[in-house]
Amino acid sequence: MRRLSFGIGMLLAAAWVMPLRAQESTGTVKGVVTDATTQKPVAGVTITVGSRSALSREDGHYILTGVRAGTDTLRTRILGYAPASRLVTVAANDVLEVDLALTPQAVNLTEMVVVGYGEQRAGAVTGAVTAVNADEFNTGRIVSPSELIQNKAAGVQVVESNEPGGGTSIRIRGATSVNASNEPLYVVDGLPLGSSGGGLSAGRDPLNFINPDDIESITVLRDASAAAIYGANAANGVILITTKSGKRRPAFEYSGTASASAVTRVPSMLNAAQFRAAVEQFAPTRVGLLGNANTDWIKQIDRSAYGQEHNFAISGSGATNDYRLSFNFLDQNGILQDTKTRRLALGVNYNQKLFSDRLSLRTSIRGSRTEDRFTPDGVLSNAIGMGPTQPVLDPNAETGYFNWTGGTTTADNPVELYRLAIDRGTTYRSIGNIQASYSLPQVEGLKANLNLGYDVTKATRENFFPSILHGQSKTGNDGSLYRRQPTATNTVLEGFLSYTAPKPVGPGALDLTAGYSYGKSYADTPELQLNGLSTDLLGLNGIPGARTSVDRYNVQESKLISFFGRANYNVNDKYILAASLRRDGSSRFGKDRAWGYFPSVSAGWRISQESFLRDVKWLTDLKLRASWAKTGNQAFANYLQNSTYTVGDAQTQYWLDGTWITTIRPSAVDPNIHWEATQSYDFGLDYAIANGRFSGAIDFYNKKTTDLIFRVPVAAGTNVGDFVTTNIGSMRNRGVELS
Repeated sequence: MRRLSFGIGMLLAAAWVMPLRAQESTGTVKGVVTDATTQKPVAGVTITVGSRSALSREDGHYILTGVRAGTDTLRTRILGYAPASRLVTVAANDVLEVDLALTPQAVNLTEMVVVGYGEQRAGAVTGAVTAVNADEFNTGRIVSPSELIQNKAAGVQVVESNEPGGGTSIRIRGATSVNASNEPLYVVDGLPLGSSGGGLSAGRDPLNFINPDDIESITVLRDASAAAIYGANAANGVILITTKSGKRRPAFEYSGTASASAVTRVPSMLNAAQFRAAVEQFAPTRVGLLGNANTDWIKQIDRSAYGQEHNFAISGSGATNDYRLSFNFLDQNGILQDTKTRRLALGVNYNQKLFSDRLSLRTSIRGSRTEDRFTPDGVLSNAIGMGPTQPVLDPNAETGYFNWTGGTTTADNPVELYRLAIDRGTTYRSIGNIQASYSLPQVEGLKANLNLGYDVTKATRENFFPSILHGQSKTGNDGSLYRRQPTATNTVLEGFLSYTAPKPVGPGALDLTAGYSYGKSYADTPELQLNGLSTDLLGLNGIPGARTSVDRYNVQESKLISFFGRANYNVNDKYILAASLRRDGSSRFGKDRAWGYFPSVSAGWRISQESFLRDVKWLTDLKLRASWAKTGNQAFANYLQNSTYTVGDAQTQYWLDGTWITTIRPSAVDPNIHWEATQSYDFGLDYAIANGRFSGAIDFYNKKTTDLIFRVPVAAGTNVGDFVTTNIGSMRNRGVELS
C-alpha cells in the first residue's frame, strides 16, 4: 500500500514538474518584417521557428511564443519575396527581437491592392482587379481623374466628350442596364460618392472636383466577385480612388502644365464652289438663294484651345503622424469657341497614430469650385447645316449676323448663337471622411474600424437665349431662360471588424471582415423655365417678365442599410479561397422587396507553386482564378413603388351639373418593383515571367442582368394607367480580356 501511495505521489510530482520545466525551457521571438527596398511593413509573412509559426500583421509585427530554448533556424515564407532564414538562439523565459528585411522577387505580386473594406496583396487576389499607380498614370492635359486610367485597364472603356468640364463616361465590361445608370460606383478614400455613382454636378463629369495630381492610385474592381462587397451599387463595377499622404520629410511640391489643343480632323464638307455646283445641278430653282461668300463654318466655331494648370502641395511627417495640404488651379479652354472650365480645389490629408500605434486616424477633406462654360445647343448642328456661300455677318440684320429669312427648318447662324446665347454652370463640392482603426489588445489580430463621411454639392446650371436670335424668332419661342439650382447631401456611417488570425488556422491563413453600413441621400432641386421674354436686357442677372413661366421644386431622399461579411483563406499562396455576402435594404423599393442578398465566391490555384513547376526558373507566377457573384443596380428614380398624382388640364375634365370639374389622377405603379440583378462568372489566368518583368492576365467573363427596369404598356383594366414601370426582361454581356 505504501508502495502504491509512493508511486502515485511520484506521478503527481512529475506531472507538476514537467510543465514547470517546459515553461522554463521556452522563450519568445518577436520583431518587424519590412520590404528591403521600400522599408514598408510586409503583412501575411509566415515566420517559423521549430514547430512554432506565426503571421506578420498589417504593421509588419509578429510574435512567436512557446519557442523551445536553444539554437534553431528562423524561416520566412511569402509569395513575391525571397525566403529568408537566420540562426537564432532563444533563452528560457527571455524575449528575442529579430527584425527581418525581405528582398522582393516579383514586385507586382507583393504590392498591396486596395479592395472593398481593406487591402490585399496582389498575389493573393482571386478576382479581376486592376490597380494603376501614380507612376503609371497618363500624362499631359488631364482634367478629370478618369482620364488618368484611359487605356490602362482591360475591359475598362473611358469615353471623353473633348469638351472641358464635359462628361466622361466609364464602362466596365460593357453596359448592364438600359434605363438605370451604367456608371460604376466611385469610392474615394473609403467614401462612396452618392448612393449610385459620382454624384451631382452642374457640369457633365461628377469627378471633376478631384484634383488628379492628388491621386496616389486607382483600383478597378472589374468582376462581380471583387465588387460584390458593395452589393446593390456594384453591378457596373467599382472604382476605388486613393489620395496621397504625407512624405517622410517635409517637402514642398509644385507642378505646372501648359497645353494647346486643336482640331486635327473635321467632317468633310463641300466648299462654296462645290456647293454652288451641286445646287445648280440638283436644285436649279434655288440658285437665287446662294450668296457670294466662301465660308468654312466649322472654322468659324472652333479654335486652338490653350490651358494651364498649377499644383502646389506641402507635406511632411512626424514619428506618429503625417500630413499633406494641396492646392490646384486649372484653366482650360475648349476647342469650340467660348467653352472653358476653371477649377479651384483644396485637399487635406492627415494621419495620426495613438496609444502605441494601436489607434490609427485618417482624415481626408476635399473641396472645389468649378466654373463651366458650355456650347449652347445647336452650335455644332447649325455649323453643319449652314451653306458655305453665305456670309457670317449681315449689317442690315438686328443682331448683325446673317440668317435665312422665313421658314422654320432653315439653319441658324452658329456664330450668332455662341456669341449671344449663354450656357454656364457653377459647382461647389466638398467631400470628407474620418476613418478610425483600433487594434484591440484583448484579441490579437482583431481590429475595429469606423468610417464617417459626407458628400455635399451645391450647383447652378443656367442658360439664356435672347429673343432676337434667329432660332427663337422663327419658332415663336421669343427668348428663353432656364435656371436649375440642385443641392445634394450624402452621409455615410460604416463600422466593421477585421480579424487576421495571428497563427495559421489549419494549413492556411484566415482573415475575416464583418460590418454595417448606413447611407442617406437627400437632394432638392428648384427649377425655373421662362419662354417669351419681355426683355433681353437682364440676361442671366434677373428674372424678366415672360409669356409662360414654369417653376418646379423636386425633393429626393433615399436610404441604404447594409450588413456585409467576407472570409479569405490562403494555403501557402497556393490555394486561395474567398467568399462574401452583403444584405442591402433600400428605401427605393416597397416594403416587401426592400431587402436583397448579394453573395460571391472565388478561388485561386497558383500552379507555379506546385512541385512540377517550382523548378521552372523563368516562370515567376501562374495562377488560375474562377469566381461567381451576384450584384445589384439601384441607380434609378426614387418612389417608383408609390403613386404620384397629377392635376388634370383642359383635356382631362368632366362635366357635372353644368360645371367642368378638374381631375386629379394617380399614376400606375408596381408595388413589387426592385433592383436589377446581375449574375457574373469569371475565369482568369494570371501570369508573370522573368521575375515579373513581363506579366498579364487572360479573363473570360459572362454576366447576365435580369429584372431590367422598363416602362411598358399593361392590359386595360389591370392598373390605373396604360403604362407602368416594372421589372421585365434581361440582357447578357460576355467577352474575353487580354492584358
